[in-house]
Amino acid sequence: MDGTNLIDYTKFRLKPEEEIQEIFGVVAHIFIVYCNKCYKKFEREDKEEEHNKLLKILGEDAGKIVGQIGVDFLCNDFLSSKELLSLDLSDCDGVGVISCGIGVQFTAQLLEGKPVYALADSMQSANPTSGVAYHGISLESEKCAGCDQCYLNLTGGVCPIINCPKGLLNGPCGGAKNGKCEVNPNIECVWGEIYERFEKQGRKLTLESVQIRDYSKPSLKLKKTLSLQNQNLRSEGFYGGLHPLEKKEQTKDKRLESFPEPEVAVIFLSQHTGKRAKPSVKVGDKVKVGQQIGEADGFVSVPIHSSISGKVISIEERIHPALKRKEPAIIIKNDRENQLDSSIQPRKDFESLSRENLLEIIKEKGIVGLGGAMFPTHVKLSPPKKIDSLIVNGCECEPYLNSDNRIMIEYPEEILTGIKIVQKTLQVNKVFIAVEGNKPEAVASLGNLVKTNIEIVSLKTKYPQGAEKVLIKRILNRDVPEKGLPLDVGVVVLNVSTIFAIYQAVIEGIPLIQRAITVSGENLSKPGNYLVKLGTPFRDIVHYCMKGEKLPNKYELKMGGPIMGISQLSLDSGVIKGMTGLTVLRKPIVEVSEERDCIRCGRCVEACPMSLYPFYYAFYGKRGELEKAVKFKVENCIECGCCEVICSSKISILGFIKQEKEYARNSIKA
Repeated sequence: MDGTNLIDYTKFRLKPEEEIQEIFGVVAHIFIVYCNKCYKKFEREDKEEEHNKLLKILGEDAGKIVGQIGVDFLCNDFLSSKELLSLDLSDCDGVGVISCGIGVQFTAQLLEGKPVYALADSMQSANPTSGVAYHGISLESEKCAGCDQCYLNLTGGVCPIINCPKGLLNGPCGGAKNGKCEVNPNIECVWGEIYERFEKQGRKLTLESVQIRDYSKPSLKLKKTLSLQNQNLRSEGFYGGLHPLEKKEQTKDKRLESFPEPEVAVIFLSQHTGKRAKPSVKVGDKVKVGQQIGEADGFVSVPIHSSISGKVISIEERIHPALKRKEPAIIIKNDRENQLDSSIQPRKDFESLSRENLLEIIKEKGIVGLGGAMFPTHVKLSPPKKIDSLIVNGCECEPYLNSDNRIMIEYPEEILTGIKIVQKTLQVNKVFIAVEGNKPEAVASLGNLVKTNIEIVSLKTKYPQGAEKVLIKRILNRDVPEKGLPLDVGVVVLNVSTIFAIYQAVIEGIPLIQRAITVSGENLSKPGNYLVKLGTPFRDIVHYCMKGEKLPNKYELKMGGPIMGISQLSLDSGVIKGMTGLTVLRKPIVEVSEERDCIRCGRCVEACPMSLYPFYYAFYGKRGELEKAVKFKVENCIECGCCEVICSSKISILGFIKQEKEYARNSIKA
């Protein structure tokens, strides 16, 4: 019949490029078996379609393929076993399979002594938890859950979802008896089979590749208790927010240490909100510690200073850790002489200085907000409106991080002096130091020195407590207007590390050339809190703090914490002023291959501390209708990441939000 459209019901597709490349990174010689597909319009020329796509993805790695074979109905064990068993696989160290999960399982069972790698993901439109997705023609004993993401590579080609009554993805439950399943004693424990298959192949399935979990079911009473507890916590303090695992134990008691100076410093000219600084040195120049090497280019800009003494060997572009694009940086080779620039002159008599003198020092010493935003501090301390309150932000609500906590514990007198300097520039009397309740030592350290016009406010721990607008609402019950700033309600908020930097700039004459950071996370030999020179390459920090002295592919490096932290693209980047820490996180064992569609579950709405509707930002962002997101007040978003963390569809909402906010800013300029 003319005009008939045949629907492609193919049940598999190639895995994402990065997953395929990762597989080919661990093999030297591989044989490819691909299924000629079922439920597909019968066109003989399409038989090698998936294999040809694979070759394009691999590029030079395609040379690792020692042979290939296309099999009709790979799931037909009677016919396909004859073809596969006749192959000479002696010169390969693995077999790659392009098929649905049934074909992968069949091949892995048939060639049990050889590692088999799934190069495709199964798909199905029915409920993937049903375990009865009828892919293929001759099913025999194999089944597939059609999970949209085949993880048989992790389990030796044995599918735990189908073969385990509990559908356990992350390892055995611990309830097997004599090798039999505790739910159905007539079947073998599938995880026992998985371990045995790895043993036959001479491979070891370690606890690093399988995350053991407790699969015991909570009682109905406990579920109700937890539900009520979550509801109370959600509304406690301020609307929305999250209670992530804090993960601060690893470094909270570690004192600040001076990190070894770098051999070469990578000092970016863009380390603040506003126009990047202009280089004031050239290649070949010798520089001293604290010398200005970048000149401020406008009011909303600050100078950049050298953190070491040495020779400028290059001015080149490197991947910026916050902007994630190439930005100019001044590269300085350390001469280890530590000669101080003549501009470093201590001033103990700050009280004799005028407000204008203090602002000029803060500007010339390159002070910016050290909580992450890096807004020039001299601009913040020059508000066009009357300010009646100063809030010092010591919340540090991001998991893993402890640098602000240690600053408060170890330098309370310096912080109080810094507060006095800010009070003089702003001419305010009311000061609040906001500290979360999980930092009792910091509260005690500051409390011993605090005077009557300074109040320490201990807040119940909750993320994102440290957001400016949240703090102002919590402490002063003032609402910053839409598209407004804290100064619109008479408030300035400064991070506690910024206060410490102001002290160093004014009293000690030291520009912002180093800062406190936390290095924490997983697989670290020296986690801790460090005073690090700006420009110290990430590679140096990883080498010093990590087991094995380099970052394995299975780990991710984030500048900052796990929620708002920025994944790093290059270890050749360097520490910048707004960097609160480096967090090393293990990548998920089973990664989600692609985002799912939004189902309007409303979790992002409940978690948003700004009372926004984040699902609209994802919806319009995917459609490219950025102007519609503006109507839903995207400019009010503080980019805390709560919506993305809690999203059940794993949508990268923050990425869309940043695009939409940029669109809104450009629309205003136009």
